[in-house]
Amino acid sequence: MIIQNLLKIMVLTAGLEAYKILVYFPTPSFSHQRPIMALTERLITRGHELFVISPNPVPGLNNHENYTFVDVSFSYKYFSDDTQDDDTFNMQKPITRWEFTLQFPALAGIPRQQLLSDAHLRFQRFVNEEKIKFDLVIVETFHVPFACVMTRIYNGTVPIIALTPYPTESIVEDSIGSISHMSYKPSVFNHYTNRMNLWQKMDNWFADYYVGTAYRRAHDTSVRGYLKEMYGSGSEKLADDCWSNVSLALVASNPLYYYPRLLGPNVVEVGPLHLKTPEKLPKRLQDWLDGSEKGAIYFSLGSNVKSKSLPAEVRSNFLRFFREHPEYRVVWKWELDGEIPGQSENILTQKWLPQDSVLAHPKLKAYIMQGGLQSFQEAVHYGVPLVGIPFSGDQDCNVGKIVDAGIGVKLEVQDLHAYEKIKAALEAVLFDERYSKNMKRHSTISRDFTSKGMDQAVFWVEHVAKHGGASHLRPATADTTMFQYFCLDIISILLILISFVIYTVYCLGRFVLSFIVFKESQTKIKKS
Repeated sequence: MIIQNLLKIMVLTAGLEAYKILVYFPTPSFSHQRPIMALTERLITRGHELFVISPNPVPGLNNHENYTFVDVSFSYKYFSDDTQDDDTFNMQKPITRWEFTLQFPALAGIPRQQLLSDAHLRFQRFVNEEKIKFDLVIVETFHVPFACVMTRIYNGTVPIIALTPYPTESIVEDSIGSISHMSYKPSVFNHYTNRMNLWQKMDNWFADYYVGTAYRRAHDTSVRGYLKEMYGSGSEKLADDCWSNVSLALVASNPLYYYPRLLGPNVVEVGPLHLKTPEKLPKRLQDWLDGSEKGAIYFSLGSNVKSKSLPAEVRSNFLRFFREHPEYRVVWKWELDGEIPGQSENILTQKWLPQDSVLAHPKLKAYIMQGGLQSFQEAVHYGVPLVGIPFSGDQDCNVGKIVDAGIGVKLEVQDLHAYEKIKAALEAVLFDERYSKNMKRHSTISRDFTSKGMDQAVFWVEHVAKHGGASHLRPATADTTMFQYFCLDIISILLILISFVIYTVYCLGRFVLSFIVFKESQTKIKKS
């Protein structure tokens, strides 16, 4: 087996030029980390040397000679559900898009604290002492300015690839030429589809502009503050034009989880990168799911929202439904020791669950989730109908797509206090065959896309590193304005010309008419 694996690696890396790649993924959320962790693992298999600054190490790579990990896991304290500090996110309650903008300064402050940490400062000294020259930087899209200034401090100009774990990302896409048409592209913070009415279009445009401006301002302020603190006044200019300094944008999603839209060649949708062949279930879980009479229900609110934080009334409503349907077995991610107070015998609780393996079980009939993109992708891949409960971020957008595609239903957080609404939602996905039928079709399409996604991502990473950027893919729209993009300059000139012609014809008409009237009056005078 070892010899076979070595042969595979030799074949993969034969003739391959190895690159030094800096990876910066700051967000302390495991769901955000999963795409880059999978891509990191594959790139190392290809023989590249990766230097990763992240809150999460890639399992199994700690001692790999081509993997240098800078541990900034202390950042997880900023996503705690136990504090209410101004610099801490509390993800246990729903957050509107307007409330989310108020947290942007705190979010933008996380990479600043990471770069000021001892772990990063030691890494920075190591880079300088060893005179390491990076060939490429891969950064989480939301934090492009920090990766940009890092490259300018470390090496000067280094190509940047932005990878987003969201279904779409407007700021970078717009900055490198794929200008968003918000009449047909729903904002990631809305639940709209790509067929909006007039009011929804107006709201969508305003929300995208307002949220995007607030986000850009927060990050630009934070990165300039970091530069001034570290390198003194005047160094802030290193943060100029960072958003447009991206060579290529990779999106860890595709139209199956969002909507088809026009994209330039330097924005590539590679789909879910984290999906792998699921591991064998632990015996307890395997036996539990195998023994379900009519099927099983999986209940997990992801890595950020905790079931333990749900109000007692809400838990009671779910427990009541499960108690009234003993023919279904339930697997519930429960973050406290012991059972849920009042749980019935058809419920199995665990603090952690191998989600891929659970969703892949053939008896799973429904998945109650919070609307996170990675969970959405896994459910589609394994063909499990959904009940989505969006709390914040892109979750409303994802659940909106789930409903629009007919593969699940939506429960608002406030709906959870009404037992009848929970019952109606769960009975819909369990008993209405349309949801399972639509999901099976989506699953088939997903497998077509996913089979090529990682290879596509690796190709573009190596392509950008090899050629020192991707200026050959950058459309002219990257250097234009919204006014010019929508041809408003041309329309303005045409309107001016048309107005001039109409005015000229009007003046000529008045002149001719006045001339005729004058002639008639002269004729009458002569006759009289």
